[in-house]
Amino acid sequence: MQIIHRVSISSTPEIRSELAAMGVVVGASGLVTFEVDESFDAWPALQQWIARRGAVDIVSTKFSKKELGDARWFALEPDWHHGYPQPDEGRLGYREATFEVSDFCEQCGIGLKQKAPFQMKSEPKWGRNGILQLHWVFDEFFVMPEVWRTVFHPNGIGCRPVLDAKGAELKTVVQLVVREEVGVGVEGLTAERCARCGRVKFLPVTRGAFPPPANEPSVRMVKTREYFGSGASAHRRVLVSQDVVQALAAEKVRGASVRPIAVRLDRG
Repeated sequence: MQIIHRVSISSTPEIRSELAAMGVVVGASGLVTFEVDESFDAWPALQQWIARRGAVDIVSTKFSKKELGDARWFALEPDWHHGYPQPDEGRLGYREATFEVSDFCEQCGIGLKQKAPFQMKSEPKWGRNGILQLHWVFDEFFVMPEVWRTVFHPNGIGCRPVLDAKGAELKTVVQLVVREEVGVGVEGLTAERCARCGRVKFLPVTRGAFPPPANEPSVRMVKTREYFGSGASAHRRVLVSQDVVQALAAEKVRGASVRPIAVRLDRG
């Protein structure tokens, strides 16, 4: 496992000099970005420098083939977001059109429950991808129908249609249906309690493996009961079994990555 930091800051002579003293060489002007692994010899000093300088620090994790191969469950993570849910994206009209909002809190984002098909402006521009997420909707995945037939349907995962803004069913995209929820271990995660509704969510997991389910799921694709996010955004994470991950790899489906869970489950 490698913990990687993508650091961005405005370059100045003083900044360049400080970084060079720690073995990091950056460009002469403008916003500069560099990546560093925590195994880097000067990482302890660089970590203190990032905090002192207020540099933007985006953390990611690269897992070994063995870590990926040994895991039985994974968090499914998008590699891209395409388009915005409809209708009336400027006023977030998709919320009331797609969700039951009686339990929804605008301050923290918790409580939306889907009641109707998602709407998109038009057929997605897939390119070489076969799975996507929409902007703003971080706990639903959409796939090409053939990806559903070859990867998800054989693993017992359903789908539902996606409509355009006029109510016509789109032909090149379906939404994956995830019905079962599981609790996950949240020890050590940073929690936020909403001042308005009192409910709790956790900051997204970007460092290391994802917390394991408390119990073995009975199906191969589930959502967490717990919410993740920050500010007014909240979503439940989607977890998939090794069977699904292997099927995605076999069909060479692009558009999503996986994060192994922290502990291997011994049951099932």
